[in-house]
Amino acid sequence: MKENVNEYCKNMKKRVIVFTGLLVLLIIFCSSTVTAKEDSVMAEEDSGPQLAPESSEFNEYLKKDVYQKKVVYSGPTPSLDGHQAGLLPSPLDLSYIRSIPIPTASSARYYSDLKTPDRIAAIKGQDTYYNLRNFNKVTAVKDQGKAGTCWAFASYASMESFLKPGEEWDFSENNMKNLLSSSYSEGFDRDPNDGGNRILATAYLARWNGPVLESDDLYSTSSEFSPESLPVKKHVQDILFIPNRENSLDNEEIKWAVKNYGAVYTTMYYYNNSTYYSPSNYSYYCNGTSEAPNHAVAIIGWDDFFNRNNFSEIPPGDGAFIAKNSWGSDWGDCGYFYISYYDSKAGNGGSVFTAENPDNYEYIYQYDPFGWVSSMGYRKQTAWCANVFTAKSEETLKAVSFYTTDSGCYYEIYIYTNPDPGPVNLTGPVTSRTGSLLTAGYHTIPLDSGVRLTADQNFSVVVRLTNIAYNYPVALEKPREDWSSKAKSNPGESFISKDGVNWTDVNESFENSNVCVKAFTNSVLLPAANFCSNVTEGYVPLSVQFIDLSENSTERNWDFENDGIIDSTEANPVYAYLFPGIYTVNLTAVNENGTDSMLAAITVLEQPVLPVANFTCNVTRGYAPLSVQFTDTSENAAERVWNFGDCTCSTDATVVHTYKKAGKYTVSLKVSNVNGTDRETRCEYITVTEKEC
Repeated sequence: MKENVNEYCKNMKKRVIVFTGLLVLLIIFCSSTVTAKEDSVMAEEDSGPQLAPESSEFNEYLKKDVYQKKVVYSGPTPSLDGHQAGLLPSPLDLSYIRSIPIPTASSARYYSDLKTPDRIAAIKGQDTYYNLRNFNKVTAVKDQGKAGTCWAFASYASMESFLKPGEEWDFSENNMKNLLSSSYSEGFDRDPNDGGNRILATAYLARWNGPVLESDDLYSTSSEFSPESLPVKKHVQDILFIPNRENSLDNEEIKWAVKNYGAVYTTMYYYNNSTYYSPSNYSYYCNGTSEAPNHAVAIIGWDDFFNRNNFSEIPPGDGAFIAKNSWGSDWGDCGYFYISYYDSKAGNGGSVFTAENPDNYEYIYQYDPFGWVSSMGYRKQTAWCANVFTAKSEETLKAVSFYTTDSGCYYEIYIYTNPDPGPVNLTGPVTSRTGSLLTAGYHTIPLDSGVRLTADQNFSVVVRLTNIAYNYPVALEKPREDWSSKAKSNPGESFISKDGVNWTDVNESFENSNVCVKAFTNSVLLPAANFCSNVTEGYVPLSVQFIDLSENSTERNWDFENDGIIDSTEANPVYAYLFPGIYTVNLTAVNENGTDSMLAAITVLEQPVLPVANFTCNVTRGYAPLSVQFTDTSENAAERVWNFGDCTCSTDATVVHTYKKAGKYTVSLKVSNVNGTDRETRCEYITVTEKEC
């Protein structure tokens, strides 16, 4: 029994030793695993900036033999009635863009006779039919001819629609296609009449090359050069990128954009095939999946009940977008056609091109004429970027712009003056602003208060961008072979950071690259005070009308007695002076950049005391010779002149005058003082008769 107990204890000791050893090994293994994971996380956090993957369509496009022949990829040449498709892919893959949280339409209509879930889904929260032509929100159909310029026409179809009905414009597609060609220093690697896309159009518009008027640069498929200094009629400060549709009935965002902004740029695949296009019904439906988009048009409305039987090949359900093409009014339904909701390519690559009056900002500071070429990040949703600029003159920084690479991006903007080193300084930013943006795309943010800049002063725009999901929040311009090979940069222009503390010149990571951040300024216009008045001198009470003639002023302060009290802020006030004196009037003209003053004198005099002529005499009739004593009884008289009516005068106050001959004599007394004169005249006042013998 005792031996059994001892044996049992020996076995238990062995088991404890074995178990302990296993436990130690497990702890070591787990510890090493945790350490490996922590090291991996730290390595990921410490990794440098990374570029987003490029578009597979773009890389596939470069491999095509047709590219070497400068023929539009994936589309026949020409595609229909002498027209070429013209859409090219860009290096950017924007298929990831998240849905945007849009409000549902308040004008939704519901029908009791709906029979299919598809129809219900299609109309929920929206009008079932909407057409911008019914609201005078579409400009005339144009014809791109044989050039691959559908993208330019679709871009301007959107912008011109955005400006209507209040403004009617016809912008030059010719200028856009030419200035973006390789013939120009800031041109892309394309010939003038090759294809393009919304990214090219955005770069051209965001750098203020256009829009210019069609009448200033007429469209021609054979044109290869355009003037670079034509007057720009609008400033493009915001371009919205609409997410791709997730399915055939995911159309709420496109409908929202059409109703709120106007025509929407969209891509599609077009092929002159009766299977796809129905000339009799002006309808198009492509259900292929292998084709790459090759055409751009503008969506100007929709019809949820457009019968699916109107298509050459019947789609799964009803509904179609109403689209404006750029193949002339002789094609389709006067240039318009219907694209099925179930089309496999249409409704993607959506964009809205907006425009503002060109007097909003005077100068643009930028390093990215090629615009958004690639996206950069640090394997997380947040990244910092900055540009350092040098002011050319006395200016006020009013706004900044940048791209957001996904929907719902949160931004923080910081403005530094005299940054050193890099884009920041120890004194901190002079102003800042935060917010979020609904859509991906190009956006301009006005600053809450302008920043005064002096000539040759450095200033920086620092932006912190935070996406909800996408790990590449910063848009970069960089050289890309067969796209933007002319892009270049200099050290000290652009900076990037993962934390806003440690900054790196972007050229250290990506050669000849810049971040896509711009700044907008206006000249510092100081006010110039000036005014006039209807009188500068008068007698009390004196009412004076003042007129403000100041330049560059937004407000004014009047001090009519120069006593430091503001008496009026009106442009043309009236002021009454009640007491005599010499008053100094001070007008201070004001604007956001400073003040200016002007002084002028108003002389207010005592009311003048005028003389009042009057006189008396001791007799008015008698026999000749008749002696009459005249007495001046005038008021306020300093001088007088008597005229007795017989060619004799006197200046005495009291005078005895003798009339020697019979007659009737008119007597007058003229009195005067420094303020004026008065006269008392009495006709035939003295009667003198001869004595009878």
